[in-house]
Amino acid sequence: MTALSGSATAARKRRPLRDVLLACMVVLLLAQGLIGALSLSALKHLAADNTAERVERLARRTSAQIQMGMSLGKPLAQFFGLSALLDELRQEVPDFRAAAVVLADGTLLDSIGDPAGFQDMLGAWSVPAAQPAGVSRTASGAVHKTVAGDVVVAVPLRLADASVGGAVVLQVAPRDMRQAGLMLENARVLVGITLAAALLLALIFRYAMPLHELASAGRARMVFPLLILLLAQGVYAAYTVNTFRSVWMDVTQDNTRIVGRGLQQDLNRVLGYGVAPGSLRGVEQPMARLAASFPVISELRLLSREGTVLNRADAHGRLPVEEPLPEGQRLAFPLSADGQGPASATLEVFLDEDRISDGVRARILDAATVVAVAMVAAIELLLLLALMMDRAFAVPARRTSGDPLGLDDQSKVGALVRPVMFGFLFAMALPLSFLPIYARSLLSSADPGQEAALLMALPIAVEMGCGLLTALLAGRLADRRGWQWPVLSGLAVSVAGNLACALAGSLAELTLARALVGLGYGLTWMGLQGFIVIRSPAAYRGRNMATVIAGLFAGHLSGAAVGAMLAQQVGPSAVFSVGAFLLVLPALGVFTLMWPYRHIAGQKAASVAAGPIIRSWSSVARLLATRDFGMLLIGSIVPFSIAQVGLLTYALPLYMEAQGGTAASVGRVLMLYGFCVIYIGPWMGRLADRSANKKHWIALGGLVGSVGLLSLYFATGVYAAAVAVVLLALASCLAGGAQTAYMLSLNDVQQYGPGGATSVMRAADKFGQMLGPLAVGGLFASMGISGGLAVTGAFYLLATLAFFLVAPGVRPDRV
Repeated sequence: MTALSGSATAARKRRPLRDVLLACMVVLLLAQGLIGALSLSALKHLAADNTAERVERLARRTSAQIQMGMSLGKPLAQFFGLSALLDELRQEVPDFRAAAVVLADGTLLDSIGDPAGFQDMLGAWSVPAAQPAGVSRTASGAVHKTVAGDVVVAVPLRLADASVGGAVVLQVAPRDMRQAGLMLENARVLVGITLAAALLLALIFRYAMPLHELASAGRARMVFPLLILLLAQGVYAAYTVNTFRSVWMDVTQDNTRIVGRGLQQDLNRVLGYGVAPGSLRGVEQPMARLAASFPVISELRLLSREGTVLNRADAHGRLPVEEPLPEGQRLAFPLSADGQGPASATLEVFLDEDRISDGVRARILDAATVVAVAMVAAIELLLLLALMMDRAFAVPARRTSGDPLGLDDQSKVGALVRPVMFGFLFAMALPLSFLPIYARSLLSSADPGQEAALLMALPIAVEMGCGLLTALLAGRLADRRGWQWPVLSGLAVSVAGNLACALAGSLAELTLARALVGLGYGLTWMGLQGFIVIRSPAAYRGRNMATVIAGLFAGHLSGAAVGAMLAQQVGPSAVFSVGAFLLVLPALGVFTLMWPYRHIAGQKAASVAAGPIIRSWSSVARLLATRDFGMLLIGSIVPFSIAQVGLLTYALPLYMEAQGGTAASVGRVLMLYGFCVIYIGPWMGRLADRSANKKHWIALGGLVGSVGLLSLYFATGVYAAAVAVVLLALASCLAGGAQTAYMLSLNDVQQYGPGGATSVMRAADKFGQMLGPLAVGGLFASMGISGGLAVTGAFYLLATLAFFLVAPGVRPDRV
């Protein structure tokens, strides 16, 4: 009996260790699953783009022949010989499905098979603003899309006035077993690394950290899980980076072989007429055209049988044969009469090493971006696990000390809200990467281009406006009935809004659905802030608010990336449904992490909300007219929001485009902002909490942010934009937490009600976000990009100085 009792006691003692180990395993599997899904999706997208590039090269050969006839005066509608050209194209394409030559209005001139979806693709040239979802445009002007697994490419045929008169459309059914094998191998490596990490984790918890050490380790208990997670993701990341590099190199060489094979066939045909290789005249012209059509080619050479250089050419034309010949990576194509018999000459195609290096660097950055986004989500999951472990080991001690609920350390209230905020923003950010494009796809073809550009921004504008409205109402609701009412009602409204987005069939329906989403977002966001206001002691509000903001940006970053991946796989409508389903997770977080605090307004809330809560709208006007609260809004909140949204969402894409940056570069620069807020913001929030004068932190944030904007007037380029974004992020870190602490220490705020005043402050924040694109856009139209950003920075600087000079300080005992 004693032995049985002892074994049962031992089993009970081992159960917490087992639970912790299982929880760590779940986090590891989720983190590895996320990085694997993102990497495989990016790899699949890269494969689709590579296939489209290969198909474009093949279709462009046919389009070049038609374009030459059009330049000689042949009308496209009366062009003879299209059937022969399409039949030749079919013979050259191994995975051919269909091909056609069409007019710009969609009229079919000739075809083999029935290409799918080309009618939508033609609109990308006639009305770019109405470009449908799923259609991508290359730098050369061609467009492509994926239809039921097939890749469809349309190459434009231009008239004498450079307008598009028609297109050559080619559809292929990719059967690249090498890429399929590459995807399978990538998945195998991911599974192997995950299993090895899980085994290592089990061994460490079994032998290196017994239960009594686990209970007393504090934060140290998460060191081993964090190191193993970072190791697993780092090894897989290294493999993914190498895979991206190898795929891009292989595809570049394959595409070079495709375009080189076309010139090889042409030269073989000429040699078949009995012309000796040394007697070819004008051969530099097609060689130069080939180099110009494929920028990765540095030059082409025609060599005799003995290896003597007969002709050289690059994209600019003929090159002297007598000059010293540079060496590099090359592809050789043997030439013979009609492609038969021994080679009488050789065509060598040299690759541009600099362009190859740039391409490899871009692929590495793509892979690193995927890894960074996955790591953000993994760390958030690990923080949630740490929170649950702290509770599991700390609750009994607190209950014995007289705390019946086992409440968490009130200096870390933000850690309770951070997982909920992360889950909420993760679900809400899923459609952000494609929302304007999806809105554009719902426009009717009759909408002119300029109106379309405004209409597709309407859903976002309405969403922001509704968020502003509920931000004002949520604070009063939190003051009257508690933080849980706006949080839960906002989640319910957000679910309804996302489901309505999935069912929307027109732009008007999508706009109304996004209005619901905005209403829900404002309620939940303000309710979560209300929890911080009520539960957090004054000395810790800055760090707690910064912690919550970090969770917001972490969810925003990872959610947008996952949403882009899902949109490629299942379509935009399904992403909205997934977002509605995932909103269950923050609701579960509310009930498991925050629900014990719903009735504990008690003395803490009473002390924070000292004084009667005034609810008339006239009291809002009086609050805004005060020298402290009103100046905080005018001199800090609104100017920062104008600068933040004006730069990040409007000015940065235009500025980067003018500087030659790509859309991927814009995304990576924006990620710098998120990383600063996520990982530097909480640290600066703790420093601000220890400071007796929050006003100085707010002013310093405004100074740093305005310097960032002003710097773009004196320095240009991608790196200058990155520095400006980082400085603006540091401004947010410096001022973000201090603003809330400063505001809640004001007497006028205490008389109005802390929840209501927080709502007014966040409504002013939303107002600045709405005003930012309009103000910066107007400055751009009148002063240009650099001048507009400089004026915005100057306005931000003057507003900061006004706040510093006019707003009163706060006594140390108030903060």
